[in-house]
Amino acid sequence: MKIAGMNITYRHFPFEHFLDQVTGLGIEHIELWAGEPHLYVYRNVLGNLRHVRQQLKSRDMKVVCYTPEQCVYPFNIAASDLQLRQKSIDYFIDNLYAALELETDMMLVTSGIGDFAVPQLESWKYASDSIYQISRVAEKEGVTLALEPLTRFESNLIIDAKGIKRMLEEIRSPSLKGMIDTVAMQLANETPEDYFSLLPEMVHFHLIDGDGSSDAHLALDDGVLNWREYLTSLQSHHYEGACTLEIMGFNYYQNPQEALRESVRKIRGMQFLSP
Repeated sequence: MKIAGMNITYRHFPFEHFLDQVTGLGIEHIELWAGEPHLYVYRNVLGNLRHVRQQLKSRDMKVVCYTPEQCVYPFNIAASDLQLRQKSIDYFIDNLYAALELETDMMLVTSGIGDFAVPQLESWKYASDSIYQISRVAEKEGVTLALEPLTRFESNLIIDAKGIKRMLEEIRSPSLKGMIDTVAMQLANETPEDYFSLLPEMVHFHLIDGDGSSDAHLALDDGVLNWREYLTSLQSHHYEGACTLEIMGFNYYQNPQEALRESVRKIRGMQFLSP
């Protein structure tokens, strides 16, 4: 397993500050959150991509997963509005090409959220068709799409391992794979064993603590999740991918370094990481 920092925790600091802090902790991998002000695909994308690529190269830093912002901006692949849905599909495809420019072959996607004024099945079909179209491009470009479940506070579509399995079976794309977010997993009363038993492959992992009742993404041991057992389960299944610390919240945004440093220290204490 590899540990990865995520710049979403440093969203109110310059991107270079994030990279310096991660490098200082001896971390060589990041999950790149593609959102303002660090990198947004529709603002000076060529210049920003060149700058980010240069900053990564100068530190010998590798991007294990490229994650476009998809919960805040007006993009929703499950939207009933055809124009908004097409705009959202185009957004993900544009980000897919941005990910390739940064020499990563994995991009995170979610199901979006269905409009509450229409039947859930209708929204599911919109999400499925959208992911299908994005998957076709991913196949041609050699990109893996890591399908992340959201929490029940964020979506009414894919919120658990069964939802991921259903979508994978519908789309049947070699590029579309499953992943775990520990907060969504716990809120769905699941464990890593449920994912490994239901899904043919697990390509990515968001390791965060939670309060057990909300979608709070906490630093390790700031909540009640059995994250150490989760890591033990990953090791027993020979998971070799990255574990991203997706720590979020206003208090963390003010002092991200302490939260990241302590979480990294606790993971390293378990001696599970790849050399």
